[in-house]
Formats: sequence, C-alpha cells, structure tokens
Amino acid sequence: MQQLLKSLLFCWAVVLPACAAAQTNEGTEFWFGFMHHHDPGQNQMVAMITSKYNTSGVIRMPGYNWEQTFSVAANSVTIVSLPANAESTNSEVLEKRGIQVVTQLPSSVYIHQYFSMRSEATVVLPVSSLGDEYFVMTYNGYQEGGVYPSEFLLVGLEDDTELTVTVSDKTKGGKAAGETFGITLQAGDTYQVQSLLGTTGDLTGSYVKGNKRFNVLSGCRWTQMPVGCFYRDNLLEQMYPVATWGRQFVTAPFAHMPYDVFRILAAEDNTEVTVQSAGGTLQYTLNSGKFVEYKRSEATYISASRPIAVMQYLIGSNCSGYSTGDPSMVLLNSVEQIRDTVTLYNSSFEDITENYIAIITKTSDVPLTTFDGQLLQNTNAVIAPAGPNDAFSYAILSVNTGAHTIISQGCGVIAMAYGYGYVESYAYGGGASFKPLNAKSLIPEGGCLNDTLDFNTQLPEPRYSFLWDLGDGTSSTKASFSHVYTSLGTFKVTLYLTDNCLNLHDTLTRDVLITLRQAATISGDPELCEGGTIQLGVTDLPGARFEWTGPGGYFSEAQYPVIGNAVPAQSGPYSVIGIISGCATYPATAVVQVYPTPQPELGSDDIFCPIDDPVDSLPVLYPGNYSAYQWQDGSNAPVYYVQVEGLYRVIVTDENGCIAADSVYIREICPTLYYIPNVFSPNDDGINDLFEIAGRDIQSIHLSVYDRWGGLMFESDEVNARWDGKYRGKPVNPGVYTWVAQIGGFYKDGTTFAKTEYGSVTVVR
Repeated sequence: MQQLLKSLLFCWAVVLPACAAAQTNEGTEFWFGFMHHHDPGQNQMVAMITSKYNTSGVIRMPGYNWEQTFSVAANSVTIVSLPANAESTNSEVLEKRGIQVVTQLPSSVYIHQYFSMRSEATVVLPVSSLGDEYFVMTYNGYQEGGVYPSEFLLVGLEDDTELTVTVSDKTKGGKAAGETFGITLQAGDTYQVQSLLGTTGDLTGSYVKGNKRFNVLSGCRWTQMPVGCFYRDNLLEQMYPVATWGRQFVTAPFAHMPYDVFRILAAEDNTEVTVQSAGGTLQYTLNSGKFVEYKRSEATYISASRPIAVMQYLIGSNCSGYSTGDPSMVLLNSVEQIRDTVTLYNSSFEDITENYIAIITKTSDVPLTTFDGQLLQNTNAVIAPAGPNDAFSYAILSVNTGAHTIISQGCGVIAMAYGYGYVESYAYGGGASFKPLNAKSLIPEGGCLNDTLDFNTQLPEPRYSFLWDLGDGTSSTKASFSHVYTSLGTFKVTLYLTDNCLNLHDTLTRDVLITLRQAATISGDPELCEGGTIQLGVTDLPGARFEWTGPGGYFSEAQYPVIGNAVPAQSGPYSVIGIISGCATYPATAVVQVYPTPQPELGSDDIFCPIDDPVDSLPVLYPGNYSAYQWQDGSNAPVYYVQVEGLYRVIVTDENGCIAADSVYIREICPTLYYIPNVFSPNDDGINDLFEIAGRDIQSIHLSVYDRWGGLMFESDEVNARWDGKYRGKPVNPGVYTWVAQIGGFYKDGTTFAKTEYGSVTVVR
C-alpha cells in the first residue's frame, strides 16, 4: 500500500502539542437536528456533551425561542433533554428545528433518540469539521402498519446557504429518482427528505452540494437489518463531508454478532475497492454515488483507489441469536484519522444493558495505549490482529455507562461506542480527525511574480516527512515555508509525502501558475436610497475568482454582488480583488452611500369644527422641509390648508431624490350641543307641537317619557326623536310628564361621551 490518504489527517498532541487548529469531532460550536422517529411526539431526544476541560455553554433552538445553559466537568458528560418540537416529521419542507450548541472550551457532542425499545445515537461534528459536499448513506425503509422511510436531514449553519440536492430514489414529496433540485437554508433551518416507499425506498447515494458549509444526518424511521430480519429499529447517523473520506479502513466485528452488514459508497467513478479478511477477498469497482452491500463475520481491512465511505450495520437480535441488540448503523473512520486521545460516552438510554467500546490501533501501539488510565493489555479487552501482515489490531471492551478516555503514546487510535438492550441498540464513532487534506489545500494554486508564496501542510514533524520539488530548480524538506518565484510561467510542484507512523507514501502534484499582478475596475451605482438594491460589479478577468469586503463584515465571491433592501448602515467602502491562479489583483474600491428614507410627518389624525373655528385656525398640514411635494389633489405647495373632512396624503422627495409618503385623516367634528324644553303644546297649531331634544352633532339618543304613575308614554332610539303628546294615537291629558334621555356625542377635543339626563315637560292644551 504505497498510498497516503488525501483527507482526514490530524495533528497528534504527543508529536506536536501546539497544533491546536486541526479539525476533529471536538469544537466549540455545533449544529444538528433530529429526524422523524418511529414514535413522533413521544421519543426522547438528548444531547450528551463531554469535554477534557471544565467548561460551560448554551444549547438553543432559535426557531422556537428555546435555550438552556449548562456546565461540564472535565472528563465527564452533561446530558440535556431537548423539547418535543426538535423532531422533524415532514418531508421536503423548510423548518426551523436546527439546534445549536456553543461551549467556552473544546467539547464533543453526541445525540441520542429513543423510546420504548427503539434507540439510536450518533456523534455530532463541530462546525469547523463540516463541509459543503456530502453523499448520504442510510438503509431501506420498511412498511408494516405504516410507512417508515429512509430519510436524511439537512441543517443550515449560515444564512443564504444554497444547496443542490440530487436524490437517489423517489421521495415522499414527489421527487423522482435522480432528480436534482435546489433549496436555500438560513442558519438553524432544517430540511428533511424521506423516501416514498417504506419497503423499497433507499436514499443511499443521494448527493448534496452547497455554496457554504452545512450539516447532514441520515437514517431511517424504523427498519430491518438486514432485509428480512424481523426485529427493527430506528437509525440515526452523522454524515461526513466528502473531503474527509478515506481510502483505508480496519473494521472490528460487533460483540456477540454472527456477522455484520457493510455498505461501501464511492465519491468518484472507477473507484477500485478491496475487502480482505480471513473469510476471503472481495473486490468491487464503484462509480460516483454507487454502493455495494455485503456481510462479514470477522475483522476486515478495506482499501480503495479513491476516497470511500464505509457504513457498518448491527443486525436485528432475532437474526443474531443473541438475547440483546437490534439494528444500528455507524459510519466508520479511516485509519488515517487516528488521533492520540479519544473520549467517548456510553449511554444507558433507553434500557441499554450492555455497553462496549471498539478500538482500532497499530499492533505495535497496543502496549502504548491506555483505557481510562489502565494499559489496554491489562483490561478485559479482547484484542486480535487485523489487516495485511497483522499491522493493525482491534480491541473490544465491555464497559460501564459513562465517559471513557483512550490515550495512545504511539500513532493513535480510532474508537467506536455501542450498546445493546432488549431489542434495541445504539452505535457511534468518535474521536477521529476530520481535516481535509488534498493537493489543492497543500500546494498553492499560484501567485504573483516576485511575491511570497506560503506552503503550509499543517502536518506535524517528525510523524511526516516532506520532500518538495518546487519546479524552478529549488526544493525543501520542511512542512511549512515561503518561496518567491522570480520568473513568469507554470511550475510543476511535487510533494513527496511520507507518513512515518503508518509507513505510507504519497505523491501530490500541482501546476503552480505565476502571473503579473493586474488591476480590477469596479462598476455600479454608488448612491441609492434606503430599501433599494446595491449592485456592484468588477470587470471580467479571465480565470479569476473574486473576493469582496465591505461594511459590517460583508464578504462575497460574486463577480456582480447584489445586496437587496439596503440600509444606511451598509454605506461605506466596498473593495474587491480578483485572484488569478493565486495572484491577487490590485484592490479596487467603491464608496457606497445609502441615503436614509425621508420621514415626512403630518401628525396624528385630527378634527376641526368649521362652525366654531375661525378660518385662520383651520388645520394646516406641513410634512417638513423637502425638495418637492405632491398632495392627494395634485398640488405641490409645502403646506396644505384643510377645508373639508377627508384623507390627506403627501409624497415628498428629499435633496437626494429619495421618496416617502405620509397620510392623515381629518374629521369634521363639532362639540355636541343640545337643548331640552320643559313645555310644549301639541294642539296642531304649528307652534311648539312636538317635544324633542334639539341640538347639533348628536350621535345617539334614547328618549323615554313617563306619566306621573310611571307609565311609559313614549320611547325612541332615533336621533331626531319627537313626541307628539299622544299615547296609542290619542292625545294625553294636560299636565306634567317626566323624561329620561341617554345622549351620546363629542367633546371639543373630539372624544366621545355618553350622558343620561332627567327632567320633566308640561303638556299644555
């Protein structure tokens, strides 16, 4: 095996403690979600947070305003229960069920989802170890008394994350097998995809690519393992970015199982795969997004010509013949991911009764490995060799619930935690490195003539040895250094890389282009009004990529960036450089000015009384000092004199050409006045024949008239109520009658009132 994986390498603390920037499953920020469980609304969802340090943090679900703080003691675990609405139950619907964990110091996060004999767990990768390209691995769905599909979940880490999704099978939302579609995620958004049919649906091989990093989890609501095995369980697993896939794997059999199920998935066409074990050799050729499934009962060594993903599945207990355990899946880590220290947590949820840890390491490193402070050789571990020439070994330990720490003084270890209960189980890998490593990241794409180019592998010495041929007659044996090219042209740079720990070699080559620095020219409108669109551009430079920076941390790689709904805070200088094969242009800058929206002010709705108010005190509307005005009737004077009741509206234009409007409603209301007489003569002589409440702007009246014995003579709700001195059509006798009037009207300030008046009126014949 003269190959060295071009991904998934880590800085071992034993060799180079200062390499703190390497990517692992440890971090300080995590985003994840939970998929549709067999028992929606009933299943328990927990986050298990562990750290090598005493630390604290917060876990939140911003889309539902849920948040909880926590603390973690060093080398222990803190368990946080999530609310029921953390579970995604829809397919192909944008939701806001993303969960964020932020810690003060580096930590590891695992999640567990369980209920009534259905249990599964997974490691969660930190944001720093996630990527922008994934293939999905899951398993066939199942259908019995309901549809339990294959499924995967996309989780947004940043706003405006644009994803392209290609599904490998029909989906519940109506997508066809092989169909490609796009979605846009904001930070905290989730998007679950479920297969159409429970029995045949399988989304393994689905592909997702984004313009920014995001997270992917996959599994099944409930399924058999393998197909035809009666006992079933839910599946849940963290997917690894394609950039972190490996080419060499060692597998350890699950404890007490007669065999395990494996799937191998390829990222590139014509990937040659070899599986070696005591049971024989298997060979496959896979194309991009395709997989093979097989069974093995013993440890295996898997090698591939190109990066692959390997999933190991735990079978149902009725097929295993063992009293505990059920379907589970775990995405394996390649041997190139080994690291010096691993902390895992074995869970007791839900009624897990047996816990195990599997460890992969070099055979020569077994004596240099400790488990919870004890030499691995002195534990109850079952240790056996694996791989070509027994170069690797695996160890299986029966452990108690809780956190466990594995430390290697050699090359490092890979570890997996799992557990069995009555017809349930869980499994997850952890403690690996997830750092992409390939020719493009190790060797610069190019640079400018006479500029300094930085070559930085981020790999520790003496574990790795380096021999650089820089293509211009010079060389280096350093992991990191700077170099200046003094002539134009294309230089073939070759890195001969040796992993001294695993005795693996690889050769990486890249053409480095050295060019003259060019100039960039910006186009676009630098002035606009608030709410408008900032449109910038840079002259086309063949082969260039662009980087824009601006106010408020603005960054874009578009050649023609567009910023909609602009606000004044986005005013300022916007600078761009074009990068052509590593050679940055001279920066160009445009100063953008976003003018604030005018604020015309006509005041609050108002009233006036043309009867009482003199002409010179009628309302005058003035919105403020602006360059131009347009009133509702087309007039354009700065002020408007109100004459009648109505809606008044003005559109103003300021000195920057920005437009805004305001409106006000002016009501014609006079204070209510009324008069109630105390005598009338209903003798039909046309003079004072009716009893009525006279006045103006009376809004409502309820008038009642009674005789001296309290008998109701007259009643009306009419504003112009009038009594003609009759009762049931006949004139009443002369005399005194009492009345009650409930009157509604306006005060002078336009507010309303309701009063009750009492009195008497004399009928004269």
